[in-house]
Amino acid sequence: MEALLEQDFRLDAIKHAQAEMPREAVGLVVDGAYWPCKNIADVPQKHFVLDPHDYAAATFAGKIEAIVHSHPEGTPPSECDRRACKQSKLTWYVYSVPDNLWSTIHP
Repeated sequence: MEALLEQDFRLDAIKHAQAEMPREAVGLVVDGAYWPCKNIADVPQKHFVLDPHDYAAATFAGKIEAIVHSHPEGTPPSECDRRACKQSKLTWYVYSVPDNLWSTIHP
């Protein structure tokens, strides 16, 4: 059942990533479901900054389990991603759009 939930959030995250192209999409996994958020970065094609209002709303909706974001140009997780993951103390899922590949980073 857990693998099925993981697949469900990934399908929703892929749809969000495709809709946001060429910007990086960002969202959260809240109680096993994908929670799309706004990317408010100055250069959203290269980075993401999760809208703090979206994060706050997600905390009221349930338990935040992970951060999800896309890489529209297909790059693997960056060193910046790895540092931020460690700092967040949450699992991060990075979706490489052109490759249709997922990477997981653990804090």
